[in-house]
Amino acid sequence: MSVVFLLLTLGLKNKDFQYNTLNTYYKLETMRVLTWVKPTGDGMHLWNYLGMFRPFMNQARWHEAFLFLPDFHSLTSVHDAKKLSANKKRLACELFALMPDDAPFTVFEQSEMQYINDISWIISSVTPYSLMLRAHSFKDSQTKNSDINMAVFNYPILMAADIIGYDVDLVPVGRDQQQHLEFTRDIAWNFNRTYDTEFFKLPDAYIQDDVALIPGLDGRKMSKSYDNFIGVFDDEKTLKKRVMSIVTDDKWLDDIKDPDTCNVFALIQFFANSQRVETIRQKYLAGWYGYGHAKLELLEILWEYFHDARLKYTQYMDNFALVQAKLDIGNKRANQLHWDKYHELKKIVWLS
Repeated sequence: MSVVFLLLTLGLKNKDFQYNTLNTYYKLETMRVLTWVKPTGDGMHLWNYLGMFRPFMNQARWHEAFLFLPDFHSLTSVHDAKKLSANKKRLACELFALMPDDAPFTVFEQSEMQYINDISWIISSVTPYSLMLRAHSFKDSQTKNSDINMAVFNYPILMAADIIGYDVDLVPVGRDQQQHLEFTRDIAWNFNRTYDTEFFKLPDAYIQDDVALIPGLDGRKMSKSYDNFIGVFDDEKTLKKRVMSIVTDDKWLDDIKDPDTCNVFALIQFFANSQRVETIRQKYLAGWYGYGHAKLELLEILWEYFHDARLKYTQYMDNFALVQAKLDIGNKRANQLHWDKYHELKKIVWLS
């Protein structure tokens, strides 16, 4: 896909509307955008929201947008049916709670796609073994577990099928998922070359540089594997405990502090309006403003920012039928697209 100009003048000063990925600007034309959030028991955290969900919502305003729950991918590590079901329910409620009620895009379940594994198998036949050996997900699993299941090894191929099976143009992801997009492009290119066709699009990653390394409680990148995250839907007690445990330097209350090196201020900038950000910045620079004060302001900002979403989340958890009805609509639409793509694919490889 060729990407050129535009969208500089459509609100780049708004923190919820940033297009600084790939150092390019996308054409004002309808593209197909897709991303995902993996269902885990801890729910969405701030990095999921800032790194994937909010960029997806920015793009969804202008394009044909799809978001899916990759429950097949969860089987790489979750082998408890009740746990996986609960994880999916929670995530689905979280996603719809964060969306406008009239959001004009498609949310669906990976496991409800009739031909997803068929497409994955076909493209695996043109995927080099050496490519999979380079996968970060595989290498990381090797260091943690000597008995790795084949789902971990094949993970990038199924992910590629999730993307190219819908003719996706753009994929909002965090930087840690960039390799998966590179693999997806490699796999699509290998297929097209092998069968002398342009059947699969080569999608672009959409990565917001300013959220590439969102700090966790300990200053490292926010991650569930580090247990240093802040949950989007944490209750008030849990949220306060996590925010107040953010690591800072050892400057005294009366010391002037540098907001640009502070993990607390880094998070404040993502969720407060520009006026409040500047006010807090000046407090850092004036002295007699402790990190405890900053943490309490961040706590208030986060609680207000996600207030309405929390109310909707509770409603959906109490009445999951409302969510399932939305998923059923999304599953039907996504399946139709997948059905068409799969049957064209079968003709190319002479299976029909």
